[in-house]
Amino acid sequence: MIRLRPYKPSDAWELLKWWDGRTEEEFVKWSAGAFTYPLTIEQLDSYFETWCLKEGGVWPVMALDASGKPVGHFLVRSVCYSSNAAGLALIVVDPKCRGKGYGREMISQALSMAFGGMGMERVFLTVFENNPKALACYEASGFHKQAYLPEYWKEGETVCGAFLMEAVRPETNQDGSEEAGKEPAGSAGNRPRG
Repeated sequence: MIRLRPYKPSDAWELLKWWDGRTEEEFVKWSAGAFTYPLTIEQLDSYFETWCLKEGGVWPVMALDASGKPVGHFLVRSVCYSSNAAGLALIVVDPKCRGKGYGREMISQALSMAFGGMGMERVFLTVFENNPKALACYEASGFHKQAYLPEYWKEGETVCGAFLMEAVRPETNQDGSEEAGKEPAGSAGNRPRG
């Protein structure tokens, strides 16, 4: 069972541990330039100050296991109430907890939060093409590829593509069951960027 709660300053130490000893390539797949490698406590303190205290339409979230131990993190961002869309970013699961279904459950909870609690119709995220495990997790959670971004990440001579993915709010049928939402008329182009 996964529970969600707002990110708090002491969570920085958990995130720092999760990146200790991991490769720069793994780190770039997660941060996509939001942080520099190696991750430091100062960067995470700045992250809290910027995203939790200054910015609107952004919510850093921690995922906890049944005992209350942090096992994951994500950022709800690019919230646009006029188009009822939001993005997810900086998605990570504690490497010691991988393979237990926490990633998929965390994404499911994130979608429930966005669709139910926030009233969003669409949720977007971007995933590097060379991250097949994350791609599979997002597809299993209801995301679909919307666009291919061939030069999403450039550093020096390294270029990496990514997929923009979208999950659409399920519609509730009269019997209480859910089905994938349908594209509202005139909604094309109302996707948040970033």
